[in-house]
Amino acid sequence: MPSRVISADEDMLSRRVRLMYEKGDENVTDSEVARALAVENGVLWEEAGQTSEATSRFSGASVSGTETKSIVSSVGPEPAPSIKKEPNELAGGIEYWHNIKAGDVDRYGFIRSPTSNSNDAARRAARKREWRREDKWTKMARPTKSSRAGGGMTFEFDTKSSKLIERTWKGIPDRWRSTAWYAFLEASAKKRSDSPTVEELIDAYNEYQFISSPDDVQIDIDVPRTITSHIMFRRRYRGGQRLLFRVLHAMSLYFPDTGYVQGMAALAATLLAYYDEEHAFIMLVRLWQLRGLEQLYRSGFEGLMEALADFERGWLEGGEVSMKLNELGIPPTAYGTRWYLTLFNYSIPFPAQLRVWDVFMLLGDAEDPAGPGVKTEGPGASAFGKGLDVLHATSAALIDGMREIILESDFENAMKVLTSWVPIKDVELFMRVAKAEWKVHRRKKALV
Repeated sequence: MPSRVISADEDMLSRRVRLMYEKGDENVTDSEVARALAVENGVLWEEAGQTSEATSRFSGASVSGTETKSIVSSVGPEPAPSIKKEPNELAGGIEYWHNIKAGDVDRYGFIRSPTSNSNDAARRAARKREWRREDKWTKMARPTKSSRAGGGMTFEFDTKSSKLIERTWKGIPDRWRSTAWYAFLEASAKKRSDSPTVEELIDAYNEYQFISSPDDVQIDIDVPRTITSHIMFRRRYRGGQRLLFRVLHAMSLYFPDTGYVQGMAALAATLLAYYDEEHAFIMLVRLWQLRGLEQLYRSGFEGLMEALADFERGWLEGGEVSMKLNELGIPPTAYGTRWYLTLFNYSIPFPAQLRVWDVFMLLGDAEDPAGPGVKTEGPGASAFGKGLDVLHATSAALIDGMREIILESDFENAMKVLTSWVPIKDVELFMRVAKAEWKVHRRKKALV
């Protein structure tokens, strides 16, 4: 199992932070940290007044007259402190509904602003369209045997089917989304003999919860700043925040060369909206190993720089917008870093982000027989193969939508529009543009 070097101070800080999330409370005393450490090492600290005659012989006399601690053998590890669920903590304690009504939350769990417009007719039409799509996806799904990991029935899809690809571009019905994403990544994992099994990943995840990480303090700082408007992530040290910390903690240990990087939090939070903590971890590991994120997040971000260079060279170069950006001195690294590291999480509305993820989960496999990270022969060949084409197409679609503004902007205004959140009004149109960019580029590659 991968491991990381950690100092004694980092170890104690990690233990304190992890105990906060176990308790669901930031008030953790030094005594509680010491007790947790003692239990982990096979001994138990007890207050002298609570020890029995049989164990009192192990405790020394108190010179100062104050209470002393006694050390006794521990029969086994104590259970983690249980978090008492409060009345406003619903869905098993994951969601926090204090001062929130059902109508205040959208279908994805985000709290609506009081001024948000509600078009009931459009919503009903969209729902009917999604019902029809649900029936089609039900017919495409094939049940598979479940593993010991549980999680209910699993399904698989023919990931080479042109019908599946076409329907994925149109959007996976939300009822099928988690199942389809999981199946797409599992299909890629089965093609690689070195991919860890689901059971191995779940075992690793649970073991990592008892191992200190030098990144835990930074993770703790970032957790409350991640998707704060979602019903799962409102309560400090509890609910979704607790799950988010645990997943990021495990990721920081599973990939020791990278550790924790800030963009990971947005990815993990999105996955936790669809999966339990163990399967959210599995999905993140699969994204890292099978969809190129390990290269994008690699220390020094060399992979990210290469991906953005691929985008500039293969998708922007030669056009009016490209010439304007070059004239202004704005490279893709100035605006594309957040797009690629968060898979557009902080840049476009959540429904649009999910649509991009639908296609990336299916088509983001490099499909390179030489393996991920290995360059194919020929000038301009990318280490990512075809794996990032969906992200490149999405970036091209975003810039296409900003085209007129960029061409008329100075440096400051161009940077503002490129780095701001993009309020996509018509998600269907946006995805059609991204799909057109993807198809045109694929045809160009086929001719080379």
